[in-house]
Amino acid sequence: MKNLTYALVALVLGIIIVTGCSKKNDAVDTGKLNSKNSLNTTTDTVVTPPTADTALNVPLAGDKITLSPVAYNNGATDSIRIAFNAVTTNLYCSNGLLKLHNTIDASQNFHIDFLHVQAPIVCHGTGDIPMVAAVNFQKSHLANGSYPLVITLNGTTYTGSIQVSATAITFDWNYTTGIVISPKTISR
Repeated sequence: MKNLTYALVALVLGIIIVTGCSKKNDAVDTGKLNSKNSLNTTTDTVVTPPTADTALNVPLAGDKITLSPVAYNNGATDSIRIAFNAVTTNLYCSNGLLKLHNTIDASQNFHIDFLHVQAPIVCHGTGDIPMVAAVNFQKSHLANGSYPLVITLNGTTYTGSIQVSATAITFDWNYTTGIVISPKTISR
């Protein structure tokens, strides 16, 4: 008798649930969605436009960039790899980034193009500081010899060379404004 009672209660509950879910204008029942039977009839979807940029590109106008060379020895091939630490003279938001492109071509010509500082529109950093960036050249293992160095800043092109010897790396660089290399000679 108990089993029959439980079965009848379950059947009645099932019928109530099924009839409660199926209405004549229900979207599932008709297979159509319209303004009368849409799933969300109380609010419309609001499309939020993308937020505006939060960064700006600050020109390097009037800046002077000092490059400090670094050499990494490769004992296996008796070659070296050159890199620079670049530091601006002008001050920028501490949350900024010094943006640049650097390449070394198949003929071992080094190129650096200083572009701008990418800074937030509203500086939330600790204040204005010089920008610092590492300038690394991939696959720049250099044997003894001379290698051209071309650097661009604010539309001005600076040219010189890197002289690699058995004991030192010397930068043939005659500029005191714009782009400065210091020191001009480092030990190997």
